[in-house]
Amino acid sequence: MPENCILEGVRVLTLEQVHALPWGTSFLADLGAQVIRVESVVHLQDRKSGPFPGGKPSEEWWNEGGNLAYFGARNKQSLCLEVADPRGKEVFLKLVQECDIVTDNFRPGTMARYGFDHESLSKLNPRIITLSSTAFGYTGSWSRAGSRARTVDASCGMSYLTGYEDGPSRRASNNYMDHSVGNNVAYALLLALYQRNKTGKGMRIDLTMQETGVSAIGPAILETQRGISRSRLGCGHLWKAPHNVFPCLGEDRWITIAVSTDEEWRRLCKAMGDPSWATERRFDTSHGRHRHRHELGENLSEWTQTKDCQELMTVLQGWGVPAGAVLTAEDLVANPHLKEREYIEEFENVNAPQAGPRKYAGRPFRMPGVAMGIQSVAALGEHNEEILKEIAGLSQEEITSLADDGIISNLPLPTESRP
Repeated sequence: MPENCILEGVRVLTLEQVHALPWGTSFLADLGAQVIRVESVVHLQDRKSGPFPGGKPSEEWWNEGGNLAYFGARNKQSLCLEVADPRGKEVFLKLVQECDIVTDNFRPGTMARYGFDHESLSKLNPRIITLSSTAFGYTGSWSRAGSRARTVDASCGMSYLTGYEDGPSRRASNNYMDHSVGNNVAYALLLALYQRNKTGKGMRIDLTMQETGVSAIGPAILETQRGISRSRLGCGHLWKAPHNVFPCLGEDRWITIAVSTDEEWRRLCKAMGDPSWATERRFDTSHGRHRHRHELGENLSEWTQTKDCQELMTVLQGWGVPAGAVLTAEDLVANPHLKEREYIEEFENVNAPQAGPRKYAGRPFRMPGVAMGIQSVAALGEHNEEILKEIAGLSQEEITSLADDGIISNLPLPTESRP
């Protein structure tokens, strides 16, 4: 566990898959909570997701995927337990009595079928906090609908607002919704722990992906009540210009320039050497620049496309012009600024030595004396015996019996195919 564990003593039992919920619980694990990831050999899609070293999974693929280290099993413990089996369910309920939090991201109704709904669990442990992360929540006509980040992008309004001018809607994100939901998971659970410390009582949290997305387009919600319908703007802005991405030297290299005021426009003109086209009266005001944004963009692009994007960013920032090079993942790994801040961390998973050391994005905040990096990545079922003996109170004979009957495991089924 990290030093100065803020959440030391907090125990989390999580039935999680894919991205959003594992991302949220990984924050708690980073902060020192004991996060027990309950897995199943019947559902190993997370351990199949990669990315794998060299793009090819090895014979022990179930422990080497990069996303496991990034959020899936990061600083967590793995209990591979078949909760659908009556004996597995019994073990799970014993663990609930010793935990502070239970989380899941099943469709509504699934936890109740297992007898794991909040009402049932709170009878065993009145202090238990439960969180269900679903697409549309536990109430409402869409509550039973399943989804993925892409479809939630659509149902929360983000896709409709995303796309080029006069073009169709586009995907609004690359799983940004999952990250946003995961952030909300951590936030909600920390608030629930704070509230429980005051009241002594647990609570149930109903968290939805759709509402997370709708909250991100709040201004559009307000505007539609005034009869204003936002149009798609590509990378542009509703009333500012130049406020877009512009081509730079090299293949698929770009820079974002975001001018908001007349003063910033004048500084941009100075940085360009006061070209004659920039002195035209139609570009004198913010309104005029936005009205003629396409012509302005064409002229500006002729200048930017002769420049290196990162060098140009430095030049424009020196003039006080908001600008940012459009960086690739490769750029970010080598980025001097991130290196100086020690943001990119390198980690080698001892449970997958064949993967070697890999670089990972760190946490976007720093707290003095609190380490939040990757300390360990749990192998499948690595902590079965420890958890069942020390927390559930099972004997060695009982644990052996569960293993012999396939209720706990640390290997995929022999019939499981490679990713």
